[in-house]
Amino acid sequence: MTADATVRAGAEFGAALRCAIERSGLSLNEISQLLREQDTPVSVSALSYWQNGENRPERASSLAAVAALEAILGQAPSTLTALLGPRRPRGRWTNRQGLAVTYDQVWQRPDSVAKALAKVDATPDDLDTPHRLSQYISYRVNGQGFEESMRVRRIVRADHDDTTRFVFVTRCITLPQPPAVTFTEGCRVARFRADVPSSTCVFEFVLDRPLQAGELGAVEFALRFPPGQASRHAQIALYRPAREMVLHIAFDPAMLPSSCFGFFQPRSAVPREHQPPVTFDEDHSTYQFITLDPMPGQYGIKWSYS
Repeated sequence: MTADATVRAGAEFGAALRCAIERSGLSLNEISQLLREQDTPVSVSALSYWQNGENRPERASSLAAVAALEAILGQAPSTLTALLGPRRPRGRWTNRQGLAVTYDQVWQRPDSVAKALAKVDATPDDLDTPHRLSQYISYRVNGQGFEESMRVRRIVRADHDDTTRFVFVTRCITLPQPPAVTFTEGCRVARFRADVPSSTCVFEFVLDRPLQAGELGAVEFALRFPPGQASRHAQIALYRPAREMVLHIAFDPAMLPSSCFGFFQPRSAVPREHQPPVTFDEDHSTYQFITLDPMPGQYGIKWSYS
């Protein structure tokens, strides 16, 4: 089967699964619970990926879950599994076709991320729920070269009905005190927790109103970092394909970098790929790295001083 045919097979499976779920009247939460009771667990996020065609089951455990799904959703045996076809070919093209990646593939020290998430009753599956279609992050670096603040704007799409929250994870250099939320729009901060040994911080935000499956929403928030964040790079992790990604860095004119470039790292275990030079303004105090239709992975801007 060709790559295009494989992708079409995955899309057909997703459409059939979505239709079966709608006809069943069951929510994704209810289906996930029923699958756990049958010892074939699948998270709500994974079910959403499957029905939206953003990923598809391939492992033996996932295929067993699809067989259980057919019974739960009142489908004849093999109705869904027959649509899966052979495993996808491996290679970089697959990301362009919409495959999701997991947090442990893109984060350094992923165990610390899981620990921090657990403190707000979240799991790594919640990192990209609701789905971030568009993300703009702006950092400010002060006259001493320390990261001072960041502002985040997102357009999100709900994966399931009654989506009420999202989580945001960031890692500081040091954590003498918690980062402070200074602004929100479309959401409000509910809880902050941290894995102190790794300075990994997680914020739980509650949406101003619940989103239903497929519904779009816009959120924005700003953080002020604790002192001492002498980083020389800023980055963002994407777990699913998106529409756009923008990283913006504003430097105090009193301390401008001597070099600045963008990078992409599809997995934490592989080297970073330097991107074309980031765009900058006339006085070289602000830099932007903009990517349309970004593949999953880590995107960042790295800078240095003479």
